[in-house]
Amino acid sequence: MTVREPETGGAPPAPGAGPPPPASYAQERAWFASRLTHDPPTYCVVDEFPLHADIAPAVLEAALAQLTARHEPLRTGLCVVDGQLTQDVRPRVELPVERLDLSGLGPAEQAERSRALRAELARRPFDLDRPPLWRAAVLMLGEGTWSVLLAAHHTVYDTASRLNVHAELTEMCAAAEEGRDPELPRLPSTYSRHARRERARLTPARRSALAAHWRARLAGLPPVHTLPLDRPRPPVRTFQGAEVRAALPSGVLASLPAAARHHGTRPVMLLLTAYVALLHHRSGADDLVLGLPVAGRTEAETLPMVGTLVNMRVLRVDASGDPDVTALIGRVAAAVGADETYDIPFQTLVELLPAPRLPGVPPLYQLAFNHAPAGDLGAPVSSCEEDLLLDATDDTVRIVYDAALFDRATAETLLSGYLRLLATALEAPHTRLSRLGALPGIRGAGAGADAGTGTARQSGPAPPADGRHAATAPRTAAERRVAAVWQDVLGIEVTDVHQDFFGLGGHSLQALRLLARLTAPHRAEVPLRTFFADPTVAGLATALQHTCPGRTAWR
Repeated sequence: MTVREPETGGAPPAPGAGPPPPASYAQERAWFASRLTHDPPTYCVVDEFPLHADIAPAVLEAALAQLTARHEPLRTGLCVVDGQLTQDVRPRVELPVERLDLSGLGPAEQAERSRALRAELARRPFDLDRPPLWRAAVLMLGEGTWSVLLAAHHTVYDTASRLNVHAELTEMCAAAEEGRDPELPRLPSTYSRHARRERARLTPARRSALAAHWRARLAGLPPVHTLPLDRPRPPVRTFQGAEVRAALPSGVLASLPAAARHHGTRPVMLLLTAYVALLHHRSGADDLVLGLPVAGRTEAETLPMVGTLVNMRVLRVDASGDPDVTALIGRVAAAVGADETYDIPFQTLVELLPAPRLPGVPPLYQLAFNHAPAGDLGAPVSSCEEDLLLDATDDTVRIVYDAALFDRATAETLLSGYLRLLATALEAPHTRLSRLGALPGIRGAGAGADAGTGTARQSGPAPPADGRHAATAPRTAAERRVAAVWQDVLGIEVTDVHQDFFGLGGHSLQALRLLARLTAPHRAEVPLRTFFADPTVAGLATALQHTCPGRTAWR
C-alpha cells in the first residue's frame, strides 16, 4: 500500500511559517481535565476494530501510516506557549504500533489476551506535549482475520473519530486485498484550521449574544444539586471515582425503539428522561441541571475529521407539577432543542456567567449524562470529573461516581432504581412522576437526608467552620511576586493571600496564564492539580518555593 500525502484541502504551512495553531476549545477542555485527574484511562479511549482481509501485517501498518498522514490530530501534541495552549502539529511521527500473533490460540485465549492488552494500552499514560497521542496493536487472529486495538487520548480523538477510523481502515484493507487504490473521503479542511476558525467565529458580538441567551436560560441556577451525599463534600476535589455497571434488560432493549417512535423522538431521549426522573426523586428538586456532551460536528467539513470536537452543554429541565412520562419527555426534548443553536465552549460559558463558585463544587453542573450508542465502556474507571455520571451505550449502562461523596452501595441503589424506573416508563408512559417515585429504590432518603451542598446523610460531628481567615496581606517575597502577577491577570488587587482564585472570578484559562508567567522564567512547573488544590496566593507561593528550592529569583 502506498502512503499518500495528507488530503487537507490545501498545502499545510511550512514549519516556522507562523505561530502555532491554538488548541481547539475541545482540546483545551480535555487537556485541563486530564491534568487534574490521577487516572490515565479516564481520558484515554481504547477501540477495537475487527478486520477481515487477506493481507500482510505490513499492509495494516501502512494503513495506519496513511491514516496518520491524512489526519493532523494523529501527529499532534499540545504545549503551552506564552500562557496559551497550542497545537504542535508534526509533519510526520514514528508510528507507535506493535504486532502480536495470536493465531495459535483458541478463541477464549485470544479474547483474554485482547482484554489484557486493552487494559495495558489504556493504563500507559501519554505525555501530552510529545506526539503522537495514540498507540496501536495489530493482532493476527487467524487466516484473513485481524484486530486493531487503538488507544488514543481524548485531546485528539472522540466517538465520531472512532467511526471515521474504522471506516477508513476497512476501506484501505479492502482496497489492498483487491489491488486497487482506496476510496477515502475528501478532507475539505484541517483540524488546525478548524481550531483557528472556531476562535475567529466567537467575535465580541457573538459572545455578547451567547452570554445574553445563557444568562437568561440559567438565571437563578442552583449552585449545587440537592442529591443526598454519603459524606461531607471536601473543600478540594479529589477526582477519585469508581463505577457500577449493568446490562440493559432484554425487555428494555426490545421496547426502546418502538417507544421512541411512539413519542416521536430517539431512544437516547428516553434514557435521558428516565435519568432526570430518577434525579428528581432522589434529590427532591424540580429544577434539574445536567452536563450533556454534544458532538460539535454541525459543519460538513468536520464530519470526516479524526480529532476531538465534543463540547459540554448545560441542560436545565423543569420537572415541576407532577408531569407524566410523556410530558416529561416533551420537556426534556424541548430543553435540549432550545439550546442547540446557542452552542458555546463550556469554559467560555463559565467565564461569562456570574455563577457562584463553591469550594470543591464543579462549576455550573455536577451531574452528567452521556450516550455513546456504538461505543464500548471499556475498563472500569477510577476517576470522576463530576459528582455523578450516567453513561449509556446500546446495551449497557453505568454510573460513575465521586468516591469522596458516595458509597458503592448508593451507586448500586441508583443504578438498580434507574433500570426499574426506565422499564416502567417504557411500559406505562402515562404514569406520573409521583407514581414512578413509589417504585422500590427510587424515592430519596427523605427529609432527614442532607443535600449536595456537602453535609453527610449520617449523623456525626458538625462540618468545620467556613474556613475564613483574617485578611492577610502578602508577606514574603514569593507571595508578593505571586500577588503582582495575580493582580495583573485578574485585574483585582490582592488584599488577602487566602482569597480563592476562582471565587474571585478566575477561570481555567486565566489560571494557565498565571502559572505560565510565574514558572516560565525558572523552567519550573507547578501542576494544575496542585494549584486547584489550593488556589490562593499563599498556596501558590508555597508550591513555587517547593518547586524551586534554594532559588532567590523572588527577591
